[in-house]
Amino acid sequence: MIRAVLLDLGGPVLNEDAEYASWAHFLRGALAAEGIAVPEGDFVREVRLGIARCDPNAYLSAVWTFVRPDVDRFRRIRTAFREHGRAFAADLPGVGVRPEAREAIPALADRYLLAIAANQPLTALRLIEEAGLLSHFRWRHVSDGMGVAKPSPLFFRMILDGLGVRAEEAVMVGDRLDFDVHPAKLLGMKTVRVLIGPYAGQEPISPLHAPDRTVLTLRELLPALASLPERRDGR
Repeated sequence: MIRAVLLDLGGPVLNEDAEYASWAHFLRGALAAEGIAVPEGDFVREVRLGIARCDPNAYLSAVWTFVRPDVDRFRRIRTAFREHGRAFAADLPGVGVRPEAREAIPALADRYLLAIAANQPLTALRLIEEAGLLSHFRWRHVSDGMGVAKPSPLFFRMILDGLGVRAEEAVMVGDRLDFDVHPAKLLGMKTVRVLIGPYAGQEPISPLHAPDRTVLTLRELLPALASLPERRDGR
């Protein structure tokens, strides 16, 4: 029996298009500063290829494509990119809660223990609270507050322990096959993929990367959860 739903924020709940656009713009500028002019279409293509093969950081993977084999150039851009990411995370400009999430989260909380399961800065919790949704979650921590991040299995174990449920009693809902589906399935959780945002382009690279169900938005999540098969031992 499913008792808990672990819900990713970036993608299913938060529209992060502005953040991804800022990453691409910054990295193309950083490449240009190194004397490497990269057309926008070429950079986007390399990012999409990285996403499709489940590269953990498709944006840095794209950078390497254009600077290889120069490690020094890559390290300079990577360091600057991390600083850019920290600055963006301090305010998350342009990032907002999706309308369907405002509808779905209260309904989910009426039926399941609800947990945030997100690699996010603490700033993201402010967005959830301002939308009036934070009180619906029993687990209200993000990776920055937990000291561990996805795809570490410990990240998921901490949440399960905090909720007091076993892995087989929980479902992980997220947009990434590598950071959401794969580690959750390793622990014995059910998984639902939300096919939204840039990570909709990911392709399963192993059976453990294949979700149990796929939905287009959180509006479809409750029926998808109800359709998940029970374990054969009846638990």
